[in-house]
Amino acid sequence: MKQMLKDFSNLLLVVLCDYVLGEDEHLLLEKPGHVALSNNTVSVDFRRFGGANGTLRNVSVLLLEASTNQTVTAKYLLTNQSQGTLEFECFYFKEAGDYWFTMALEVAHNGTQVSHWEQRAFLKVEWPVFHIDLNRTSKAAEGTFQVGLFTHQPLCSFPTGQPDILVDVIFTNSLPEARTSPGQPLEIRTSKRTELSQGQWLQFGCAPVGPKAYVTVVLKLFGRDSVITSTGPIDLAQKFGYKLVMAPELTCESGVEVTVFPPLCIFIQGVITVFKEAPRRPGERTIQLAENSLTLGERRTVFNCTLFDMGRNKYCFDFGIPSRSHFSTKERECMLIQRNIEILMCLVMGCCLRSCQGSVSSTEW
Repeated sequence: MKQMLKDFSNLLLVVLCDYVLGEDEHLLLEKPGHVALSNNTVSVDFRRFGGANGTLRNVSVLLLEASTNQTVTAKYLLTNQSQGTLEFECFYFKEAGDYWFTMALEVAHNGTQVSHWEQRAFLKVEWPVFHIDLNRTSKAAEGTFQVGLFTHQPLCSFPTGQPDILVDVIFTNSLPEARTSPGQPLEIRTSKRTELSQGQWLQFGCAPVGPKAYVTVVLKLFGRDSVITSTGPIDLAQKFGYKLVMAPELTCESGVEVTVFPPLCIFIQGVITVFKEAPRRPGERTIQLAENSLTLGERRTVFNCTLFDMGRNKYCFDFGIPSRSHFSTKERECMLIQRNIEILMCLVMGCCLRSCQGSVSSTEW
């Protein structure tokens, strides 16, 4: 019975504190939101009832993670400090999420300490905006690419050093909406750990997924599951494109060489076709002269000079990827090709190479 009365007395004391202090005490945030990892501090205005005869002791403002109710830090108020502003440094807000500021105090009554939680203030913390970019590396580092991470948000200087972030790169050979087979798609993952900074480029190796490649980049705080930002899947062929390389104009003696430079991390596999560019009637289609197939990884092919008409004419070369239903043109380049009658006569008559070269040099364009 005596214990019950004691418990009831403590409960009554807490209720009285709520009634007496409720109107006088408050916690107010200058801003209801905050950016994790940023260099901004969080200001908390407080006002509390001073109490009488030393009734209130160990008054503090706690910072709690709302999801776990774990205490991040606590700041204690001076005994005679009834109002003011507390600054919570940026390094306490390392991760996005919901947080509570809570005023906690101990009430002394007849020698008994009763912990009491008073006013609360809610804070929403969001991740900074990071922009992710992909770029080619130098020709000497072929088979690699770069991932760029950039933010305009000034970052916090952490006392123990900048936290690490984890960059996950996932390669796939198809888009989720395009998958029709029940089997698992080809997926290759790679990760790199790096220190948090406002801007940096990281080099990754390409994954062998084939003539079609899609990349997803995920940015995380190292050791945590929450995602800061992500982008993708990015179609590498669409972003970087194919490029046909050839001379803008040449005199054809034996053949015309055409080179295809693929997008980064993509293995070439397709067909190069050649057309003569000439005036046509409305609705008339261009006539395909020839096509050469490029096997997986092959980049160069040669078209024989016998395909081209005498004189100086314009021809266009298309690189495309055939599928079951259609031919998808990825790149087109055109060039002027000069084919001289003297060279043809030399080849027919079997004249020496030196004489042929002399006739070519004396030909007037």
